[in-house]
Formats: sequence, structure tokens, C-alpha cells
Amino acid sequence: MPLIETHGLTKLYRMGTSIVRALDGVDVSIERGDFVAITGASGSGKSTMMHLLGCLDRPTAGRYLLDGRDVSDLSDRQLAAIRNRQIGFVFQTFNLINRTTALENVIVPQFYARRANTRAAALRALERVGLAQRAHHNPNELSGGERQRVAIARAIVNDPAVLLADEPTGNLDSKTGAQILGIFRDLSVQGVTIVIVTHEPSIARQARRVILMRDGKIVADQPAGPAPPQGRQALEVSEPAPAAESVPVAATAAPLGVAAAPVAESAATSARRVRGAIAGLTCSLVAVALLALALVVQQVVMRVYPVPTFDPARPQLPPLPVILAGLGVLAGLLTGLVLGIVGVAVSVGARRRLRMEPGYWTGARHVTAGLVLGGLAIVAAVGIPLAGIVAGLVLRKPG
Repeated sequence: MPLIETHGLTKLYRMGTSIVRALDGVDVSIERGDFVAITGASGSGKSTMMHLLGCLDRPTAGRYLLDGRDVSDLSDRQLAAIRNRQIGFVFQTFNLINRTTALENVIVPQFYARRANTRAAALRALERVGLAQRAHHNPNELSGGERQRVAIARAIVNDPAVLLADEPTGNLDSKTGAQILGIFRDLSVQGVTIVIVTHEPSIARQARRVILMRDGKIVADQPAGPAPPQGRQALEVSEPAPAAESVPVAATAAPLGVAAAPVAESAATSARRVRGAIAGLTCSLVAVALLALALVVQQVVMRVYPVPTFDPARPQLPPLPVILAGLGVLAGLLTGLVLGIVGVAVSVGARRRLRMEPGYWTGARHVTAGLVLGGLAIVAAVGIPLAGIVAGLVLRKPG
């Protein structure tokens, strides 16, 4: 059974008023232990493909099976667990923590996986990339090649099934890049599935299999040869992709570490994407604040103007401040209830839109906070009057 399998994988991006097909019904199968290079011109969809294979984004349509499990519709928490335990990432810019040692950088994925014996496992990972002797050096004390080897050790410390690398030699000289590719070949022999994205034909030929993409589709899938293929399927990166049907250069060149999709989105597009999430959170926050204020006002007034004991023989109105406080509390409860409902409804709508737009994780925290606070506001607005009624019934003495 293939480790990676996609069926009709499609990803649509909304860019202004137009819809861009970054991936257009991609079918691919990658066996365990394979070493695959995905290449193509800028805007061909190769980085979008990498985002989806790494569970960093969701497909608009189609299925993605990782080790036989369909991950297309998993929850955010489940996807995070898969990224941590089954997928390793290597970034072009290394993405190391500068103020910690190489060993501590490698330990980071184990910390999130809540594993024991992290130090021993991190040292073994550094040994696999030939860098155990530099374990206690900070990244600024290492060369570019050594930093990339630390990044590879960090990616394999949890023994992932697949290692994804986005332009792993982009910031390295040719000699150091060859050493990094040699490490990838060794890992592939050890059973790790390697998938790299590169725009350089010479780098792609170092893999055992080359997948060429153009306009969101696979146009060639063949074993790597000593020379680039000829004709229309040549591994050219200089050919510009049609602007109307491909993702912009900056959109597909985003590093794997960016969970949101294309990083070249304008500030206006990003603002539109999270506007609903922020609106829902704002409604929920105002609802909670109104309820809290209403309760505080009620407690203060009740302390200053105690409500007289009700006497049926001599009915009398409570003091005016108590009446006003009661009306204010009632208005606060009703307004809080309405705003809480609006906050939840807007947050649910924002979550639905975010799933269909680039950068699903942008604004996801706002959505979650809006849902939680809005739910609390609804529960409080309904529960406080009910609690008061129940308490009055329990404490009322028979006349």
C-alpha cells in the first residue's frame, strides 16, 4: 500500500474576485522509502502540493490518504498530531531557535509529542546526520550546512514516515547542497520517504523520481535521469506560468513553515479573510463584558439599598435605585444573550469561510475564542435568571 496517495486533489484560492486553481485534480502515489522531487515553473502548484501533503492546509476537493488514512477532513487537533508524529519538515531558511543549542532545537518536536528520553533520541538524530560533536553549539556558531543538518535531525527525531523539504539547498553552496542531498539519500535507504520541492533541475535529478507540475497538474512523472527530459515535458523553470490560471510566484514559493497559504497575499486580502472571525470575537467579548458589568452593578446596588422584606398586607415598591439596577441587569442580560448568539453565529460562518480560503489557520484562534466566549455569554444570560428563580422558590417561606 502506498504511503502517500491522492485522488483528484484540488485546491482553489480566491484572489480578489477570481478563483485560482492552484491544484487541479492531482492523482499521485508515493511508495514508502521513495525519494521524490516535485519541480516545475513558478506558479505550477508545487508548493501548494507540499502544503497539502504536509497537512498544513486543506484541499478544496479530492482525497489525501497518508499511510492508508484519509486525512482530508480531520480536525485541526488531529492534523497537528499527524504533523508531529508522521511528518518531518525541512525548511529553506532552517527555522532554528537561535538562543538554544543544536541539541535543544532537535528536542523541540519531542516536547510537543510529550515523549520521554528526549535527550538520548535527539543525540541519535544528530548522529544520523553526522553532527553529534556540535550538539552543544548554538546555530550562530554553525555553518549553513551544519544548520541545515540540525534542521534535518529535528525533522527525523520523532521517526516520521515522510520527510518534506521545501528548497532544502536554496541557501547553500553547491558542495554543501550535495552533502545535504546525500543525507536525504541515506535516509531514503533507511526507509524514510523523502519528498522535496525544488525549481532546480540539477537538484531534482538527485532524487530517484521526478514529478513535473504545470498549471496545477502533473505533466510528467518519471525516474530521474542523468539529463533533463527534452520537449514539452522538459524540467524547465524559466518558462513563465500563465497568470490567469496559476498561483502567483510568491504564493507558491512560501516555505513549509508558514501554516497560512500564500504569503504574498495583500494586507487587504488577509483583512477580509479574518474580518468575520474578529467580528464574532468582538460580539462575544462585548456580551461577556455587559453581563459582568450588569452583575457588578446589581451587587453594588443591593449592598447599598437592601431590598425590604415583602409584606402582602403592606405592598411597597423597592427604592428607585434598586428598580433601575434591576432594569439595567435585565437589559444587560438580554443584550448579552443577543450578542452572544450573534458572536457564535458569526464565528461559525467565519470558520466555514476560512476552510475554503487560503490560509485557513489565519484567524482560527479568533474563531475559537469567539465561539467559547459567545457560548459562555449565552449560558450566563440564560442561567443567571434561572438560578435566581430557583433560589427564590427554594428560599421562599410559605405564608
